[in-house]
Amino acid sequence: MALCVRRLVLAATLAAVVALLLCTSSAPVARAVKEDNLTETQKSNTLAVLQAFGRAIPEVKKLWKGDDFCSWKYVYCYPSAVGVLMDSVDYAGSLPEMPAGVDYTNVVITQLDFSAKGQRLSGTLPASWSSMTSLVSLWLEGCERVTGTLPASWSSMTSLSDLNLHGTQVSGSLPPQWSSMTSLATLSLRLTKVSGSLPSEWSSMTSLTLLDLQGTKVSGSLPSEWSGMKSAEVLQLQDCDLSGSLPSSWSAMPKLREVLLSGNHFCGCVPESWTLKRKLMVTIEADHEGRNCKLENKCRPAAPTTTTTTTSTTTKRATASTSTTTTTTVPPTLPSTTATPTATPTPAPETECEVDGCEVCEEDSAARCARCREGYFVTSEKTCLMTTDGGLAAALSGAAAAAAVCMALLLSVGLAA
Repeated sequence: MALCVRRLVLAATLAAVVALLLCTSSAPVARAVKEDNLTETQKSNTLAVLQAFGRAIPEVKKLWKGDDFCSWKYVYCYPSAVGVLMDSVDYAGSLPEMPAGVDYTNVVITQLDFSAKGQRLSGTLPASWSSMTSLVSLWLEGCERVTGTLPASWSSMTSLSDLNLHGTQVSGSLPPQWSSMTSLATLSLRLTKVSGSLPSEWSSMTSLTLLDLQGTKVSGSLPSEWSGMKSAEVLQLQDCDLSGSLPSSWSAMPKLREVLLSGNHFCGCVPESWTLKRKLMVTIEADHEGRNCKLENKCRPAAPTTTTTTTSTTTKRATASTSTTTTTTVPPTLPSTTATPTATPTPAPETECEVDGCEVCEEDSAARCARCREGYFVTSEKTCLMTTDGGLAAALSGAAAAAAVCMALLLSVGLAA
């Protein structure tokens, strides 16, 4: 009996070993190998670029000796491409400029991965990297000392599919020129210092599947033009400084399945077209959903920021980030102050409005109300209705009252005749 048990255990052990060997033999092994598919022109030009990285990173320079870069540590050669993977190495250095005198059409570097948490790699993003038109994947995630702005010239990297700058200190605006990066599939700028508006031009990024801008300082509204992103699946836009209403046109993105928008300053409701889109998950505050969201989270035109020049005490409407508008008394200021209007038109002053019960009239008509005082609301005729104990009473505008007086006068003249 004991012998039988021993034989069964031995058989099971051998089976496990065979299965392990089969698994390990079929799995790809990441190692530098010598490949003969590269031409001498490709080898010489690729070598010149790799040596530029070696000169900028002292630890690498010590290791990269000779011309056979396929035998170098951290360099991986494939049949017709070369990759540099240093994602698990702690080293110091800088991001090098691309060398002159290189035929970049014969540089076959397709992957650069320098990502590592707490990485000591520093410098700005070199505009000259745009010469590496064969680059497919670029990772600098966790390189906290990498600064500068996003180079507009990188728009020529039309083969780039994966760009990860998560956790770097890059800043500035999102370049509209990147719209020509039509191969870009994933772009992560999470927790960087980028700011400014979302470029409507990026609608031409038809290969983009994932955009991560979480925790950045981007602001403004969501471009309705982005509905043209036919490959977009996940848009991570939470914890930014975005505002305005949610564009219903985004429901036209055929593959969109997740939109994260919490932590911004949006108004209005989640569009009905979004709610009808199957498998679309929207992460946003609860006050943007439900029956009362249009009233409780109403989108209001932003009041402009202006400077009043006067020698006597006057009033102006203050601009605030909340939905209420306050009136502030401005003391006398120095003369010749230059007014700086914003893009939003200046509403007509309250004293110029002819509609009773109106707080702000429309810009082009003193007889059409844009916003009524408390206790009133705007009708479809742009007058104000007042709530009373007996129901709703219409507050006639000055123009309407004048019309009533004229009608009474005509009637009296007719009767006298």
